[in-house]
Amino acid sequence: MADLTILIYLGALLSSVSVVGMAQANGAFSGSLSRTIAGGATSITSATFLVGYTNLESFINACAIGNLGLSGYVFIGGLSALVITWVTNLIEYRKVIL
Repeated sequence: MADLTILIYLGALLSSVSVVGMAQANGAFSGSLSRTIAGGATSITSATFLVGYTNLESFINACAIGNLGLSGYVFIGGLSALVITWVTNLIEYRKVIL
């Protein structure tokens, strides 16, 4: 059940950042009030994600220690591949690709 919650939090965070980024690209946040609303929405979503951070950290520790068996190691491998891909894209394109 905790896995589903983590996926929902991550999906909400990435979705909100994507929507705000697309709106910014289309010029929706040219005024100060619009920028304030965009910043507030992003910070609320981030804060909601950070509330569940301790659960995520405990889950990753359990996977690394071996408490979850082979599936935990597969999760660690997949998470590492995602982080490596993200860092490589960040280095290559000099910006975050969503």
